[in-house]
Amino acid sequence: AALPELIEAHQPVGYLRPDLARQLGLNPQALVASGGGDNMMGAIGTGNIAPGAITMSLGTSGTLYGYCAEPRINSQPSVATFCSSTGGWLPLICTMNLTNANGAIRELLQLDLDRFNALVAQAPVGAEGVTMLPFLNGERVPALPQASASLHGLTSENLTRANLCRAVLEGVTFGLRYGLDLLRDCGIHSERIRLIGGGAKNPLWRQIIADVMGAPVICTTHGEAAALGAAIQAAWCHARQDDPQASLEEICERCVSLDEETAVRPDTRAVAAYEQVYRRYRELVNSLYGQR
Repeated sequence: AALPELIEAHQPVGYLRPDLARQLGLNPQALVASGGGDNMMGAIGTGNIAPGAITMSLGTSGTLYGYCAEPRINSQPSVATFCSSTGGWLPLICTMNLTNANGAIRELLQLDLDRFNALVAQAPVGAEGVTMLPFLNGERVPALPQASASLHGLTSENLTRANLCRAVLEGVTFGLRYGLDLLRDCGIHSERIRLIGGGAKNPLWRQIIADVMGAPVICTTHGEAAALGAAIQAAWCHARQDDPQASLEEICERCVSLDEETAVRPDTRAVAAYEQVYRRYRELVNSLYGQR
């Protein structure tokens, strides 16, 4: 009795209540679309509404998801098989530590963002053997809610500010790589990973992501993909009232675009180097927590 009626993604809930319409100064005949969660709206706002696309969000936490017409159930419970807001499914992984971990190191070393990025660029791939498991909030992918952050491989030679900055950026990216591997195991693939969120604005991080994932990456033109997706979903709902065959794909094609100036391809040598560094990260996680 407490739950709302289930409706299709393209169906309206109804109209605005007259009293609320007056308070908000809106048309009382305005439809209320079904809406959806932030990641579901982010999928629409990045054009991730058909098989062949993967969206990666770089915020305080990190998310990765791709569209499926049918549910894909992974034996690994870290993959959440959500419903999309377009009538399909949205297998998704979420890491609990991303820009918050970067921010913690920046605050510890009293660095602004430009100086942090400059130090990351000074350090080589693998941070001269320094590895950070950035589980400041525990972790969801891999599923380690009781885990804590830790630094490994420190010596008197490699304990530098540059290596610490590189290690945290690599550590949070490795968590996303682990999640991407889980999605790939589900059969989710993409020609290019579509990046959104504040971290996507960082060209250096985009290159590291491309190298760690072994895949090209690109940002969408509109950074606020979830807000754009909500507007597109509402427009689709509205269009379906007059035309039951109104196409979400056509609206997305008109409203969603990729920013080719942000496109980054993986560097072959860095990809090979990162495979070794990523293996070191996974071995540490397994030795400490028994998580493969």
